[in-house]
Amino acid sequence: MGSDRAPLEIDVPATCECLSLVHEATRRAAIAEGFDPSAADEIAVAVGEAMTNVIEHAYRGEPGHAVRLRFRPAPEALRIEIEHRGAAPENLPAGVDLGRLARERRRGGLGVHLMRRLMDHVVHEELAAGACCWVLERNRAGSRSPDPGSES
Repeated sequence: MGSDRAPLEIDVPATCECLSLVHEATRRAAIAEGFDPSAADEIAVAVGEAMTNVIEHAYRGEPGHAVRLRFRPAPEALRIEIEHRGAAPENLPAGVDLGRLARERRRGGLGVHLMRRLMDHVVHEELAAGACCWVLERNRAGSRSPDPGSES
């Protein structure tokens, strides 16, 4: 899938059953773009977190919805878009208090934090015509510079 080709697009049902498919497709796309297996796994985990966010929050677990994954290679980075027609997040956390989460024994709340730790750029955009999109970018090897403050 070289950077001189058109983006690869995959439409998948927005279900938990498809998470392993999304993980493997992302991992393979990242390796095809020259990322080492460890980096490819990190990218796949981040995309899985975005997909889980869409399933649980944008679509509230309702069946019958889809997500379009779009892999856009560029010379300096791999950009992955997760487009959906569900609800946009109301408040993306700027950071996370791990101690508080542990004290409260809360489940969840780490997805956006994890995406930001594994990727160089993470935003959620509202597009025209009722569509929304998670955008995740990872710089190519040797240019990793996480952007922990990236927000929508």
